[in-house]
Amino acid sequence: MMMGCQKFILYFLWNDNKYLISYSHNPLLDYCYLREKGFFNMVLFTKPLPIGYILYLLNSCTNEAERVGTPFRKQSAEKIASHKIRLLKKFSGKIGISKDFLTENPLNRSIKWPAVEMDKVKFLEKKLMGRMLFINEIVKLLGKQGFSIAENEVQDILQIMFLEHRCLRLPGISFEGDGSKICNRCGQRGKIFPVVCASCGFNCYHCEECIAMGESRSCLPLYGVPGGRRASKLPYTSVIPVMDVELSPAQKEASAAIRQFVLQPEQREKLVWAACGAGKTEITFQAVAEVLSRGGRVLFALPRRTPLPEIFNRLKNAFPQVPVAMLHGEIKDKFSYAEIYAATTHQVLRFYSAFDLIILDEVDAYPYKGSAVLQFAVKRARRKAGKIIYLTATPSGEIYERWKRKELSCVKIPARHHGYPLPEPKIIVEKKLYRTSKGIEIPEAVVDLIHETIEGDLSQLLIYVPSVFLAVNVAEELNRITRLPPFNNFKSRWVEYSHSRDEDRELKRDRFVKGEFPVLVTTTIWERGITVPRVNVLVLFADVEEIFDEAALIQMAGRAGRTSSYPLGKVWFMGSRVTKSMRSAQKKIHQMNVEAGEKGFLSPEGLQLLNGWEAKMNCLENG
Repeated sequence: MMMGCQKFILYFLWNDNKYLISYSHNPLLDYCYLREKGFFNMVLFTKPLPIGYILYLLNSCTNEAERVGTPFRKQSAEKIASHKIRLLKKFSGKIGISKDFLTENPLNRSIKWPAVEMDKVKFLEKKLMGRMLFINEIVKLLGKQGFSIAENEVQDILQIMFLEHRCLRLPGISFEGDGSKICNRCGQRGKIFPVVCASCGFNCYHCEECIAMGESRSCLPLYGVPGGRRASKLPYTSVIPVMDVELSPAQKEASAAIRQFVLQPEQREKLVWAACGAGKTEITFQAVAEVLSRGGRVLFALPRRTPLPEIFNRLKNAFPQVPVAMLHGEIKDKFSYAEIYAATTHQVLRFYSAFDLIILDEVDAYPYKGSAVLQFAVKRARRKAGKIIYLTATPSGEIYERWKRKELSCVKIPARHHGYPLPEPKIIVEKKLYRTSKGIEIPEAVVDLIHETIEGDLSQLLIYVPSVFLAVNVAEELNRITRLPPFNNFKSRWVEYSHSRDEDRELKRDRFVKGEFPVLVTTTIWERGITVPRVNVLVLFADVEEIFDEAALIQMAGRAGRTSSYPLGKVWFMGSRVTKSMRSAQKKIHQMNVEAGEKGFLSPEGLQLLNGWEAKMNCLENG
């Protein structure tokens, strides 16, 4: 049998005054435990069935009061039992369960079953706090922490936890009353398929939406234990973040607002809208400290794995006295205890009511953006009174609409630490920008921008294109061109390309950041997660709107001007036409600069530069 696959029996339990209807893998264990609470009679309603079927029958034939214990009214125990058997016969057919699996047999009470020690119940509850796991994962968690407990004993302890209302128990896949199915790990209904299960011998269902996390099946029980307060001996009032940089005025204002947010019980969610490169991670540290000081736990979640190690190290350095753990798909130990977790959003599926504060970075990025699974996971991982902070440079979709409707309050960080405005994109319409049957034809305007960047600005150039084909072919054509005048007949390779299928993409990124070659042609894979000391940005084919939407263009433009050594990076959007996304990205970047100037976050030089840009724009608009 598959590890974790369990069958359960539905039973009816009563005394002279009240009754309850529940289920167990071992009804005798329940009887021995509940006898101490005054229940003396038990009848078994079913033979062993997978938990998905048992929960459907239980929920179809009982109400909540009956499932926890309710007084008799007018009917006797015999009449209630007979009525429930009739209901079970009715509903069992709806999910293909033969009536042969229904019974009305009294429990054989002559068999004795050893009681589970309550110390073991409390021990396991403590270990599972804040987790949502299948039983095989629970056994792994205990093993990683040095506790070797057999699965059958773990099952017994979990059953007592269930009876004591110390845990939530659900099948991996539930059958809904309308005939639909839902995965209780990821919350989805769309990718659930039938499979003949060799483990339980029934027609089971499994979820392909979250299969990368391991199987979620209708025969596998899933356990959730709400998170408690801090289990360590960390002082409650002495958590002070160690800051290795001084916050800018814009960051200080945002940091104070975020700290106030976690202190106000009425607010549950907050949007932090920061300019690209404005340093949004550090402004959360005071809020994190407040939560830790009150015994809470914190999750810093990101959709992508690439920036996770850097965030993890910054958290460790800022909170050296606090246990910090990193979780992503390739981390072997996914069950270590910490008070701050830096995790990919997929790993959040294994948490349940665990965190007092969740900081969700890059909320606009794939795969979180548009993923109901990951949004479900993040909200389930929050404790009842917990809070969520959304960090982004490009709010979009539901988050942006909620902010517009004033349903979500917002803190903005419109300026970077060096006090210069964000480089505002120049839009270039180039009708000669196209690809031919023989390859790519690079217009002279592109050659001029490369020459201006490398020879004039002594900078590197990051070129974005909308496809893998273009990344390869534009790079090869530029390598040919840069061996010709006016590039001084340069002999070595100036231009590299990168895309999602390029096995050397991270190596090339690191080499580019170190300045080992001057031009990198890339797809949107590097629209985030790359900071180069001196770089200009050129978006080619910027009019391919299905790839280069407003958010992507803002992110790509945000690669320029990030450092104090070169705060005036240049950005060009080049296409055969001007799209709505190109104009709106340009407008939003300008609006962020205007706000920074109005709030006094720009240096005198930066403000003078912004005023010059605005004067130039006014002249162009007025002809």
